[in-house]
Amino acid sequence: MLWSTKRRLFFIFGILAVFSLIGGIVYLTKYYQPPSCTDKTQNQGEEGPDCGGPCSVVCKAQVTKPIVSWSRSFESGKSAYNAVAYIENPNSNLGVREATYRFKLYDQNDVFITERVGKTYIRPNEQFAIFEPRIDVGERIPKKTFFEFLSFSDWIKIEGQKPDISVKAPIPETGPTPRVTVSLTNRNNIGVQNINVVAIVYDNEDNAMAASASVVDSISAYSASEVVFTWPIAFVFSPARVEVLPRVDPFEIPVR
Repeated sequence: MLWSTKRRLFFIFGILAVFSLIGGIVYLTKYYQPPSCTDKTQNQGEEGPDCGGPCSVVCKAQVTKPIVSWSRSFESGKSAYNAVAYIENPNSNLGVREATYRFKLYDQNDVFITERVGKTYIRPNEQFAIFEPRIDVGERIPKKTFFEFLSFSDWIKIEGQKPDISVKAPIPETGPTPRVTVSLTNRNNIGVQNINVVAIVYDNEDNAMAASASVVDSISAYSASEVVFTWPIAFVFSPARVEVLPRVDPFEIPVR
C-alpha cells in the first residue's frame, strides 16, 4: 500500500475516532442513565424491576398481607356507630406509607347499610386498631361489620428505632358516661408526635364491647402524658380490661 494511501486511511480513522469519542461523551452526559430503583428495569441485582436487592421497595411476592383479626361496630350515639378493625402486620421490617381500606356495615338480615373508606400507614411487625368514628346508620342497627384493604402503596424496608411507648390503663369508670384515663410514657431518647391512640374495652369473656380513639400531639423524650377516653352511652356489660394501642407514623420527622 502506498504511503499516501496509508496516511489518508490513518487520517480518516483518526477523525472517526475523535467523533466516536465526542459522541460517547455526549451520550454519557445527556442520555445515559445509570441503573437505579426508578428506571423500571431489573438491572442492578434486583429481584424484580425496581424492587428487592439494593432497592428499598420490596417485591410483592415477598410481602405477607396484613391479618384482619376482627372487625366490629359499637354504638356511639343516636344513629351513629364507631367501626373498629384489629389488624396485625406480620412483616418484621416492612411497612407502607399509605393503605386504603373500607368498612361495610350490614343489618341482621345481611342487608347493606353503609360504608366508610379511609387511609392509614402500616408499621413493621405491629398489632394495631383502625378506628372510624360516628358512622351514620340512620334508623338501622348494624349487626355485621366487614373490613378490607383496598390498596397499598409500595411496601418498603423500614429500619431504625421503633417508638417505645408504655401504657398504663385502669378499668373504666362506669356510669352514664363511662371514662378511662390512660398514662402513656415515651421511653425513647427522642420525642414523638401525633400519637394515634385507640382504647378497646373487653368483657369477662374477652369480647371487644366498646372502643374510643384520641390523638396526643406530642410526648417529649422520657416523658409521660395522660389521655382520657369517654363514651356517651353507659356500658351494658361489665368491663374486665382495656387494651390501649398507641401508633406513631414512621414516615413523620421525629421530635428532637
